[in-house]
Amino acid sequence: MSSLRAELGGSVPPPTPYSILCPPAWRRVAPSALLEEDTSKALFDTMKGAGRADLVLEMRTMLSQYRRSIRDLNAFDMYLPPLVDGVMIPASLLVSPLVLPTGVDWDAALVRLARGNAVDEADFTETRMWVWRRSDTLRHDSVELGIRESTYIVPVPEEAAMRRALRFQFTVLVTPGAGADAETERLLALGDLMMSTMNWRLPGSGRR
Repeated sequence: MSSLRAELGGSVPPPTPYSILCPPAWRRVAPSALLEEDTSKALFDTMKGAGRADLVLEMRTMLSQYRRSIRDLNAFDMYLPPLVDGVMIPASLLVSPLVLPTGVDWDAALVRLARGNAVDEADFTETRMWVWRRSDTLRHDSVELGIRESTYIVPVPEEAAMRRALRFQFTVLVTPGAGADAETERLLALGDLMMSTMNWRLPGSGRR
């Protein structure tokens, strides 16, 4: 039996266009850019030039996580933070499409996608969406990092029964160090703030 992740998304086209506000210097990029070695080399060269060669291995771990998510979720949009002192803030927002398979409703889909994590209806926005949080450990080569993630499922408003949605996956990698927990919570709150601005660009609505 195939997994719901395999059934959802697939080769479907992106749903209705949307808009979202980002913090200063965050940028929207094509996820395919992070699959290219030239992009990776540029990031590593910037870090080394800033005297932060010690963080290159952590960056490789981050990129490995991003690339896996891009491929698994068929992501079509990605939002990345700016570099600070030659180091990228350890957070990203990945956007991918979802389509409910025949015979599966949202209640069942959310239970299976959330994998035991509590699913809530978001109370920080007027746009209907569900959200769940998870924590995990990420290992790559000799590096072990914590991972905190907020996943937002936003169904596309349609006249018929809603079968399509967008999945926004806000990921924060927790690097060791003093103040790491507080910084992680600030970044997760930033994810909620960004998602509170999410709107559909519906035909005739006047939204952009």
